[in-house]
Amino acid sequence: MRIETGLNGGEFLGLQNVAMRVERDMARVMKMIKRISFAGVLALALAAVAAPPAAWDKKAPENKADLLQIQQQVAKVLVKVRAATVAVRAGGGSGSGVIITADGLVLTAGHVSGTPGRKFEVILADGRKFEGQALGNSVATDSGMIRILKPKDLPVVSYALPSMPETGTWVLAVGNPGGWDDKRGSVFRLGRIISTTRDTLRTDCKLLGGDSGGPLFDLNGTVVGIHSRISSRPDQNYHVAMISFHDDWKPLADGKTIKPIDESKRGYLGLIAADHPAGARVNHVVEDSPAAKAGVVVGDVITHINDKKIFGGESVRHILNQMLPDETVVLTIEREGKSKAVTIKLTKKPASDLPKEEPDAPLGPLNPKKGPEKKNPEPPKKDNP
Repeated sequence: MRIETGLNGGEFLGLQNVAMRVERDMARVMKMIKRISFAGVLALALAAVAAPPAAWDKKAPENKADLLQIQQQVAKVLVKVRAATVAVRAGGGSGSGVIITADGLVLTAGHVSGTPGRKFEVILADGRKFEGQALGNSVATDSGMIRILKPKDLPVVSYALPSMPETGTWVLAVGNPGGWDDKRGSVFRLGRIISTTRDTLRTDCKLLGGDSGGPLFDLNGTVVGIHSRISSRPDQNYHVAMISFHDDWKPLADGKTIKPIDESKRGYLGLIAADHPAGARVNHVVEDSPAAKAGVVVGDVITHINDKKIFGGESVRHILNQMLPDETVVLTIEREGKSKAVTIKLTKKPASDLPKEEPDAPLGPLNPKKGPEKKNPEPPKKDNP
């Protein structure tokens, strides 16, 4: 079949030559792009390897320059975190809180927010005052929420996703010790996380009356905890971990009071789990228990329960302690490199209880390899507004 192009032989050959030149030029351009891309990736990789860690990511400051870098980072986030930290007043008492949404959601301690529906005066760093109302609270973890009723141009800060900060992390405690003071403003204390459980962070950021409910920030200005309990000891300062807020977010926002379930009424699974880098390792399974009947075995690593990430044996106990007999749990476990979901129906706890666990060794200062300290030399106090 003959195709008519309307071109004579010379014209057609000329077009062919142009097309071939364009094709060669494009090939050269693509080679150059690949070289540039490879060089760019290589340069970024080398820069990442060569870049020293931030001073606050080291186990300890190594010199004066590290201390100055930490100081500069605190100064960098200071204005923003102070703006979102508030004082809350009700009756003759005062506490603190932090604004996390533009529509006026304030995180605070449960013993500060108190009974759902309670009214507050919320005072911002710039002196503005708003009416607030308590939402929900947890008696078990001391988490609480307040809603600013008529929000306007509110400063906000970000808060941590479900996670657990590492022992030794540098943190910044902000609050209003002694109540709101318009001349002084909120007070900052720099310190480090000493130990953690799923519910609680312990730091050496000294807290005082009036600080309760205030925010604990990492050095990027992200809320990682809320001040809960105070003590006369400098290393006995307790904060509600953000994971506790995430665990109970809906009932807190819906104005519910979350109460701990009596031990005799809790659901029963029948296993003991200990800390593991990927979650919690099953160390013991009770014979004929719900866990045993579902096929859970020693050595399984629990990574999630009902889609909640597990950060150690304490996480397993915390979640199960909030559940009743006949409720269903879904364990996500890792076994021999494979992940699987196991659905288990809890039962009533039998008369013969689980064997007692060996207590974790006390935690030394900034030692992430050991478990959290179990005993407090002095019972910490909560200051009520």
